[in-house]
Amino acid sequence: MNKTPIHHSQPFFDSDDENSIIQVLHGRYISSGKRAAFLGKCAARLLGKRWAVPVQSGTDALVSALKILDLKENSGVAVPAYICSAPLDALAILKLRPVPVDIDRRTLAIDVRLANRLDNVSAVIAAHLFGIPAPLHEIRNRNLIEDCAQTLSIRTGGMAVGSMGRISICSFYATKLLTTGHGGIVAGNEEALLEKVLDLFDHDKRNEWEPHLHFLMSDLNAALGLSQIRKLKWFISERKRIAAIYSETLGQGKAARSIFSRFLVIPEKGDAAAVIRMFEKSGIEAKKPVFKPVFMYLGEPARKFPNASWAHDKLVSVPIYPGMKEVQVDRIAKLLEKHKDDLRCWPPA
Repeated sequence: MNKTPIHHSQPFFDSDDENSIIQVLHGRYISSGKRAAFLGKCAARLLGKRWAVPVQSGTDALVSALKILDLKENSGVAVPAYICSAPLDALAILKLRPVPVDIDRRTLAIDVRLANRLDNVSAVIAAHLFGIPAPLHEIRNRNLIEDCAQTLSIRTGGMAVGSMGRISICSFYATKLLTTGHGGIVAGNEEALLEKVLDLFDHDKRNEWEPHLHFLMSDLNAALGLSQIRKLKWFISERKRIAAIYSETLGQGKAARSIFSRFLVIPEKGDAAAVIRMFEKSGIEAKKPVFKPVFMYLGEPARKFPNASWAHDKLVSVPIYPGMKEVQVDRIAKLLEKHKDDLRCWPPA
C-alpha cells in the first residue's frame, strides 16, 4: 500500500495567488491600504453586512468585537462548550467571564434554547461549525457575535451565514475555507460600531495617547485574500464533490447539507482515538475536529455538557480540501469502504 502521508489540512494556492502578492511587492505599499479596504467590501457582501474590516487573526476580530460592545469587566459571555480555546483568549484579554453552554448535537453549534435561557450574560459568542449552518438567528441576546469562518457562503433560515449577529467575525487562518495565512474579519451593520472599531485601530497622529489595538491586516495578506475569495465557489464545490464520494462510500447516499470545511465521521462502537489510529496506520492524518473543547479547559465536568462531551469523544475529521489528488481521495474512500460497517457520517444525510 502507498504510505505517502495524506495531511489532514492544506491550503490551495495557484499562480493567481502568487501574482496578487507579487503586485503588492512591486508597488512597495504593504501596510493596510486599498487592498485591505477592498477585501473588507468583498467580505461584507459575502457576510450580508454593511461593513467589514480585515484584521490580523480571527482572535483579533473577536477581541475587537467584544471591545466595541463596551461590556463591563467580569461580565458573563456565553460560549459554546465545544469549540477551540480562542474565545477564552479573547475574553481573558478583556477580563470577561466565559459561560460555557452545551451544543446542539444536530448542528454542533451552541444550543440556542439553552443560550436563550441565560439571564446572566451580556453577550453570546456562537459559531457555525465545520460547514454546518446553525439557526443562530434564533438567539435573542442582542449582543450576538456570529463566527462564520467555517461556513461561509451558505444560508439558513433564509439568511446568509454572517448576517445574523450584531457583529460577525471570521478567521482566514491557513486551514479555513480561504486563507490569508493568518487573518480575519470583523463586520457589522451599525455605523456607530464601525466608527468605534476604526477609532480602536487608528493610533496615528493623535495629540493625546490612549490604548489602541494594532490589528489591521496588511495589503500583502489582503492581496492573497482577494485572490482566494475569487476561488471560494470552486473551493466549496470541490469540498462537496469529495464529500459526496465519502458519503456514498459509507452507504449514506447524498451528503448532508453542509459545505464541508470538515468531513466528520463517528464510530458505531469505540471512540475517536481508535478511529484516528486506524487512519494513521494507512498513512492518513485524521484528527479530532476540536483538540480540547472549552469546557475541559475551564475544568468543568463532562456531565454538565453531555453533547459537547459526546462530540469530543466520538467525532473524527477526515482530510477534505481543494487540491487533493484523486489518488488521495481514492485512498481515503477505500479505507472508508473497508470500515463502512463501523463508521457513519456526521451529520447524517
